[in-house]
Amino acid sequence: MLKVENLTVKYGVIPAVMNVSLTVGRGQIVAILGANGAGKTTTLKAIMGVLRPASGQISYQGEDITHMSPSNRVRKGIALVPEGRGIFNRLTVEENLLLGAYSRSGNDVIMKDLKEVYALFPRLEERKKQIAGTLSGGEQQMLALGRGLMSKPQLLLLDEPSLGLAPLVVRELYATISRIREQGVTILLVEQSAAVALGASDYAYVLESGSLKLSGKPEELKSLEDVKRVYLGG
Repeated sequence: MLKVENLTVKYGVIPAVMNVSLTVGRGQIVAILGANGAGKTTTLKAIMGVLRPASGQISYQGEDITHMSPSNRVRKGIALVPEGRGIFNRLTVEENLLLGAYSRSGNDVIMKDLKEVYALFPRLEERKKQIAGTLSGGEQQMLALGRGLMSKPQLLLLDEPSLGLAPLVVRELYATISRIREQGVTILLVEQSAAVALGASDYAYVLESGSLKLSGKPEELKSLEDVKRVYLGG
């Protein structure tokens, strides 16, 4: 579904990502792992079109989208749930969710999808009239995910979904991410928490200082000594 070839992204003259290549197959959960500053978020932003690559190619469903605008990528079926959630704190839960459907038309269909998001996140329905900024961290992450789903994506990009959340909330969140995949959404996620990500993903890439260091199936990566030492506390 997604193919990234030799992606290089720079901030000014400083390269943040260098010659990174990765693929995401339809129906997969694929993880990008790495420490702070490894280039994970930069890679996601380039895929979303928020950052312009210095070189390389990004293809989505066989189409070159390297120079496509972010709004057109949303219309093509790509959505990004950003690090830090990026919710609108002064709006209600439901207003936030409906903003996720800004690029779509057809009120009946949008309201049907809203009901599906509420079925996935019952707590959001309970709090639909509540101001988003008053939600707990876990509820805000649910809201960010739900808002992303309201654009009806085929490919969902998740940036550090577990950041700042308690372990129990993280387990609940990743159970929901698995259910989202079961509904036909392909997922590319960025995580610092390698153990959590490897437990949920089909394939993973490890970035270090902007370059691709390792890639493989979770069970393969878990067996490597440097991965265990640096990312899994082995």
